[in-house]
Amino acid sequence: MCLNDIIYFASLVICLSLGTFYKEIEKSEMKRNYGAGLGILVMCLICGHYILHSVVMVCGNVIILKCCDRRYVHQISLGYTWTYLLYLHFNLPPNPYILHIFQTIALRLVGLACELCISDKPRVNYREVTMDKTTDGEIATVPDAVDILSYAYYFIGLHRGPYYRWKIFYDHLNTPLGALGSCRIITEEKLKKAFLCGVAYILLRMRYSPQMYDEKRFYLIYGTDFRYLYNIPLLLMYYLQIETVVMLSTGVCTEAGFGAYPAKCQPLPGCGPSSQYSVLNVITKTPEAALEQEYNFAMLNSFDTEKLLLGPKMKDTIRGWDMSIRYWFWAYAYRKFIKANKEVRSAFSFMIWTLWCGPSLPQLIISTTLWLYIHLEFEYSELYETDGSMKLPWDIGFSIMRMFCLLYLTPCYVVPDTATVLKYYNSIYWIFHVILLVLMIIAVAIFKSRSDT
Repeated sequence: MCLNDIIYFASLVICLSLGTFYKEIEKSEMKRNYGAGLGILVMCLICGHYILHSVVMVCGNVIILKCCDRRYVHQISLGYTWTYLLYLHFNLPPNPYILHIFQTIALRLVGLACELCISDKPRVNYREVTMDKTTDGEIATVPDAVDILSYAYYFIGLHRGPYYRWKIFYDHLNTPLGALGSCRIITEEKLKKAFLCGVAYILLRMRYSPQMYDEKRFYLIYGTDFRYLYNIPLLLMYYLQIETVVMLSTGVCTEAGFGAYPAKCQPLPGCGPSSQYSVLNVITKTPEAALEQEYNFAMLNSFDTEKLLLGPKMKDTIRGWDMSIRYWFWAYAYRKFIKANKEVRSAFSFMIWTLWCGPSLPQLIISTTLWLYIHLEFEYSELYETDGSMKLPWDIGFSIMRMFCLLYLTPCYVVPDTATVLKYYNSIYWIFHVILLVLMIIAVAIFKSRSDT
């Protein structure tokens, strides 16, 4: 564990320990200032002098949000923020923790711009799951500059998510949801899971290391099958590492009372309440009614284990991975920015995601492979009867191919060096891409033969 790791996890512990005191603050303005100040402190600890870049990003977006036409503010904000994020990818030190914070701020700012644009347009053909009621999902006026700054720097979810909309931030400060009772039991459960995942990661790291991909003996002694199967423990380690951080980060949320919503509202990750918004109005005006509701923290869920393990399709796995972030890319990048057919919108969202993660060759391999694979799954589902009596065999086949794809892409996730990634794929002859190409040719041939008949 290096110094950056110690600082990062120490800042998480600080936020956890201060969450109890934060929850006891009653005045919304003081709570807002406390949360924003703690977030700035976290950024100073993790980012050092690179925090100045966040000032440029946030203040630029404040000007855009306050001055630009709300019909186009989301496009201007995306162009400015993603351009600056692209600059940071090439100028920040190789510290993933710094990048995570800037990525979180970028999602919040552009997401706020999208919410403003959605609330400005009349509802014609656009159907947004969270915007069915104008009084509950929309932003009537542009928030004050202080509120935008506070939202961008807020300590909750700043480390590694979860992402949350402006409306959730507003509800947290202006409704009694976060002060209804102690959430210590839920926080303790998350800390236990984080501890178990951390221990499992350390044990696996003692036996398996990403550095193996760069060693000569890995290619001279071991065969292609071993080199492919070696990705299994590395993929598990990648998941455990992220799960550890996510459990700690969401533990900060629960300890601060953030993300609690009535179960009747059916809260979704990143989105918040998705139905029965009137319940929120009732409990805001009537504290006695608030005590009668059953609450949960479903909004904070980051992973759907069943979809990750079983799928059966890749689109199910992607939807179950980092769900609050996926909501952002679905609600805004996929549905909001361009009006085109499904394939173009899907390609655009993957492009935006690639730039957000970092325009490196490994990330490009991940994005293009996943995009091709998802659409190939869809084509085969259209060509053959994958439901009914044949659903189980097809689901098993889809699930196996999905796992082969994830294992194949593992080096792109865990190896930072592009030359090493290319060396690895050359050693296994780009086997999965060859399989994808063959399956694409077969799908085209079947489609043409059926069209001719």
